Amino acid sequence: MPHRGKILSRALKILFNSSGSQTVNSALILVARSIIPLVAILLIRHYVDTVVNAGSEGLSSNLKSVTGLIASLALAILADDLLQLIGHYISKRQGYLIENHIAALIHTHAVSMGLRFFEDPAFHDSLSRAARDISWRPSAILSDLILSVKGFLSFIAMCFILRDFGIIPLAGLVVIFLPVLFLRLRNSGRLYEVKKSVTAHSRQAAYFSWLLTGEKPAREVRLFDLGKFFEKHFHSSFAASKEPELRVIKANTNYEFLASFVKVMAFAGVLIYATALYIDSGITAGEMAMYLIAFRQAVVYLRDAVSGISGLAENRLFLNDLFHFLDRESDIPINRNISDIHSFSALEAVNLSFTYPGASIAAIRNVNLRIRKGEKVAIVGPNGSGKTTLVKLLCRLYDPGSGDVMLDGVSVSRFDPDEYRRLFSVVFQDFMLYYLSAGDNIRLADSTGSRDKDNVREAAFRAGISGVLENLPEGYETILGHHTGGSRELSWGEWQKIAIARALYRDAPLLVLDEPSSSLDADSEFEIFSELDRITEGRTLILISHRLAYVRNADQIIVLDRGIIAEKGTHDDLMAAKGLYHAMFTKQKSNYL
Repeated sequence: MPHRGKILSRALKILFNSSGSQTVNSALILVARSIIPLVAILLIRHYVDTVVNAGSEGLSSNLKSVTGLIASLALAILADDLLQLIGHYISKRQGYLIENHIAALIHTHAVSMGLRFFEDPAFHDSLSRAARDISWRPSAILSDLILSVKGFLSFIAMCFILRDFGIIPLAGLVVIFLPVLFLRLRNSGRLYEVKKSVTAHSRQAAYFSWLLTGEKPAREVRLFDLGKFFEKHFHSSFAASKEPELRVIKANTNYEFLASFVKVMAFAGVLIYATALYIDSGITAGEMAMYLIAFRQAVVYLRDAVSGISGLAENRLFLNDLFHFLDRESDIPINRNISDIHSFSALEAVNLSFTYPGASIAAIRNVNLRIRKGEKVAIVGPNGSGKTTLVKLLCRLYDPGSGDVMLDGVSVSRFDPDEYRRLFSVVFQDFMLYYLSAGDNIRLADSTGSRDKDNVREAAFRAGISGVLENLPEGYETILGHHTGGSRELSWGEWQKIAIARALYRDAPLLVLDEPSSSLDADSEFEIFSELDRITEGRTLILISHRLAYVRNADQIIVLDRGIIAEKGTHDDLMAAKGLYHAMFTKQKSNYL
């Protein structure tokens, strides 16, 4: 765990980076509101003494003084309320700015991480702990900081008033609150450890909640009557994530009650002490009122300081989760040695091997291949043979466990990952659905490029989806999906054509189509594959497909089997070899006879 001072210094850096001017304004209001109680209590003392004297000397002779003191007290109270309102707004705005800043840090860092992390449960636990309290934890940090500083400054102000009252009451007050502070700090640590230990249960509860309420699982949940089944698992996971926390809170309550009882007894003792001093004429009535109010406020302010400090201690532990996540180094290091890549002559895989986290068997083993510019390369093989994994390695979404990917003889690890990936435009088999406008769904492939509507229409036309999109109520500006009013849903095949149009819109020299017709009807599938040369416009093409009839014209066919290259060559070469490709092609061909 990082050093406590380092965590707090990083937290303060986030505070000033996200909301520097609000921090300064909050500090000024904090100081002012810490002084006002001191002024108010001194005014109360003079007011009480003036009223008591007026009773013996006559009110008329002290009317001006009484009126002035009342006006001053009213102004002090009004000033405190006004500063509280202003401070509340500044605090809310600052909380919003901090939350937005931390969210940006998490999102930016998450996007920079390789896909390997997202297949690691420990990474998801870390991400969940970093992000779960983002809606309120930053504001709580600010509130606790303000509470502790204001409580401490106001307590010092009350000590100034009570300096002639006696050292014993003040010393007793501090002694009483030291165990309270110790208990709060210990309880914060226990609560953090409990919440950390149930992270996996919390994620499971969120997952089962999504199964019950999400759009994607809705059909099967109803068709197979899975509601009660998933509800049972949700309650089990939810209870496992919350009950340990409740047990800790319940145990802490007993100690808090004991501390409250001691504080009440201490105040009763001070009340008796002040009364005895007044009866013995050691203090005036105004001084007695001042001391009692000051002591009571000292208790409140010291309690606030302790609450703020314990809250900061708790938040420090949770901030540690945030910084632990932000300090994770990506498995794909960024190298700025070579950038500004626009083309290539050859892409190679050299002894490429890769194993997914937690897996015992390599998904890709000792793969060697060379793809020349302008070639059409087909990658085929049974399910689970490593086809999509190979493409992800070529795109540098993963770095290999061993071996290398070379671009024109240079290791791709020497390139800026973002610049290198701009060479690729990919349609994955599990493509994304974006509930945005039809035009934006296509433009997402190149957010830095031109927003020329003609380019969007051209990509849609080449993907065979332009007719559908132009007939939508607002054409390419129609929101897709059904999450907002006025939006329109598409069939799965139409969504796949949108994904193809998105890939074609990107001005990348290397196009990857991973099962591009898996959701298309026979006519659309025939249209896509028969017009493949026109659709790709001479780009280098990597095609993954189970439809072997459509890969026969590829310049080279790579046959993967259990992570290794079993065969490679042209269609005629592989058919003549009568190996795995021949068997697969012949079996498919027989289905159409």
